[in-house]
Amino acid sequence: MKIKFNFFLRSFSIIAILFFTSQITLGQSIEQKEMAKLSFLIGDWKGTGNSIPKNKAGDYTALTKVRYDLDGELLVLKLRSFRGDTPVLSLHTIMYYNKEDGHYHYRAYTKNGARPFKGTLVNNNKLVLKLGENYRLTFQRTPEGAFNEFGEKLVDGKWIKNFEDLHFPTSEITSF
Repeated sequence: MKIKFNFFLRSFSIIAILFFTSQITLGQSIEQKEMAKLSFLIGDWKGTGNSIPKNKAGDYTALTKVRYDLDGELLVLKLRSFRGDTPVLSLHTIMYYNKEDGHYHYRAYTKNGARPFKGTLVNNNKLVLKLGENYRLTFQRTPEGAFNEFGEKLVDGKWIKNFEDLHFPTSEITSF
């Protein structure tokens, strides 16, 4: 009798776990599932960047904080870059997935307004976003675990980098 009860209890537990796990997965929206694929961007990052061709002022330091928001349906990326104590760029970026058009949307806000990009995930580890047909941003993780971002312009049929940032995990970011 005790063996049958233990078997019943174990079977019931397994069925309950499977049921609740499937309900959580089924409860996710398409947007949440697609945004979860961008988890490789999440974290606090510090690194250096440079303009291409090299800027006379030299490389800059960049701090980036990337978090999910609104139950995983949005991704918020905040960036501050500096040359010494001089600010170079401040961004507040919102990313989301639009199930109607099947693309990720990226809006980078600065003090001058917003730039809308639209893109796709390539090989589940590289987000490529375009602003029109002549400019694109790429976000990816390197094999070493760094966060790499670069911009490219289309010039005479070839994609030419105009900046590149390489960031590593940090605990230095306290607020933005």
